[in-house]
Amino acid sequence: MVGDISVSKIMTKKENVKFLQIPGNRESLLELIHETGFSAYPVLKKDSYELVGIVSRSDLFKNPDETQLSLLMVRNPITIKPSDMVIKAAQILTNNMFQRMPVVDENEGIYLEGIISRHDIVKKVVLSAKIQVGIENYLNKYVTTIWEGTPLPAAATAIRISHQKAVPVINEDRMIGIITQKDFLKVAEILDSQSKSRTGHGAENDSSSWDSESVLIIGSKTLTLPSNMKVQEIMERNVEVCYSDSTIEDVSKKMVKKNFDQLPVVGADGDIIGIINYKNIIRAYIDYYEGKI
Repeated sequence: MVGDISVSKIMTKKENVKFLQIPGNRESLLELIHETGFSAYPVLKKDSYELVGIVSRSDLFKNPDETQLSLLMVRNPITIKPSDMVIKAAQILTNNMFQRMPVVDENEGIYLEGIISRHDIVKKVVLSAKIQVGIENYLNKYVTTIWEGTPLPAAATAIRISHQKAVPVINEDRMIGIITQKDFLKVAEILDSQSKSRTGHGAENDSSSWDSESVLIIGSKTLTLPSNMKVQEIMERNVEVCYSDSTIEDVSKKMVKKNFDQLPVVGADGDIIGIINYKNIIRAYIDYYEGKI
């Protein structure tokens, strides 16, 4: 069975993991987001691989007034060990909101050994399974959408409360683009220094799959957004999509090749009918592994 391999076979080893240390601050997190485009980072004790927490882009949205890394991060995160099976990691990553999970040592379980992500599982395990099942039963059919004229602060709030990483943008009758959490956060530091950068909605190890410009501004204490800017000014208009008659294998290949961790799903008439992401793909893999499909 494809899933009967250990986490150690597909994880990113600690030597190649991007991490933060305490004491630290919000600016160090923003710099790492801009550098790597990852969704979350382990937080370690200074000069040690001892894991003390994990911090993500979402933590910035949830705690806009907080500047200290120790107060932004989540303590005692869910972890997994190198000898555990990939199917266990898949189950944890589909039952929780996070995309990346620390891998800790076999003995005390407090020292970082690596990171495993949804992207790792799809790229290194799911693709090998060649799952020829349609995506219809796995896509998210209840999708939050944002009108093109929505002010950016309201759009950021919609993304936060919907727990979605990418939200389609619509006009009066159709989807015309997409905007993401990353669009807001990655340019924050750039605007603060009066320069520009490009960012995208792509997968964890890609910061330029789509070239929307982000507009978050970092104040001295609070994350704020310019209320006079609209979604249509920063959204990406050339949206990659998949189709309702696609298979899990089809979509997995496209997402890995394009380095996207979610895709809008459209019907034969071009209307959006949902979104599919890595979490949905892995849920299909679990069903395949358990013999349900």
